[in-house]
Amino acid sequence: MAACNRIAALSLAAIRMAAAGTCTEPAVVARWLYRFGTAPCTPAIERDFGPDDDPLAILSLTKGAHIRRLLEAGYDAHSLSGWYSFARTALPQQLSTACKLYVSPKPEALSDAFPIIAEQFVRTEVRSFKVGRGIEGLLRPDKIVAYFDNDAHMLEVAAALDQSLQDCPVQGVPFTAEIAGNGLVSSGIDPPAGASAVSWRSWITKRLAASLVISAADSGADHVAIALTGLRNSGIDPDRWVPVTQDFWKLNPS
Repeated sequence: MAACNRIAALSLAAIRMAAAGTCTEPAVVARWLYRFGTAPCTPAIERDFGPDDDPLAILSLTKGAHIRRLLEAGYDAHSLSGWYSFARTALPQQLSTACKLYVSPKPEALSDAFPIIAEQFVRTEVRSFKVGRGIEGLLRPDKIVAYFDNDAHMLEVAAALDQSLQDCPVQGVPFTAEIAGNGLVSSGIDPPAGASAVSWRSWITKRLAASLVISAADSGADHVAIALTGLRNSGIDPDRWVPVTQDFWKLNPS
C-alpha cells in the first residue's frame, strides 16, 4: 500500500476552496463540495464518448458487446436517473449494505478500465454495483460504486482492482476512505435503511457546508479548521475520512 493519501489531499483542497468562496447558501455549498473533482466536458470527451449523451460503447455495454453479455449472464440491469444499476440475479429484495467501494478512473481511461472492473466484479461475485449514465454521469468522480455485505470482501476486490489497474489514470472521490494510496479505490459507509441521511458523502458535505457558512461571519476565523473540528466532534476522522466508532449512524441519524 502506498504511503501517500491522494484523496485526503483532494478533500482538503475542496474544503479550502469552498471556504474561500462567498456563497451563503448551505445547500449550494454542499452541492459544490459533493461535485468537487468532476472532470470537465472537453471537445475530446464529447468526440470520444459520442454525440448522443449515452456513451455505452465507451463501457462496452452496447448490444452484443462482450461486457454486456457477461453482465447479462449474472446480473439484472436497470436504468435509473443518472445511473445504470446491476444486481446479481435472484438477489434477496432487502439487504443491508455494510460498505461500498468507489472506483474512480479518469473518463478518458474508461474504455480500457471498465471492462477490467466489470470482469473483476463478476469474478468475485460482487452483489451489486452502478455506473454513471451518460457523459455527465461518467465525468463525476464517483462514477462506479459497488456494494458489499462486509469489509473483507470489499477489500479483496479493491486489492485485485488496484493490482489490475496500476497504470490507470486516477480521478479520485473526495470525502471517501483511501484504500490503496493512489485514489483509484476508496470506500464509504452509507446510513442504514430508514435514516434521513441519504449517503455518506452527502451527509459529510452538508455538515461541512453548514459549518463553513456559519463560520464565514467571523472574518478572522480559520474556517477550514472549524469545519474539520466539527466533523471530528461528530465522530469522523477527516484525515482518513472514516467514522471513528461503529455506532456512528446511531449517534448521527440525520
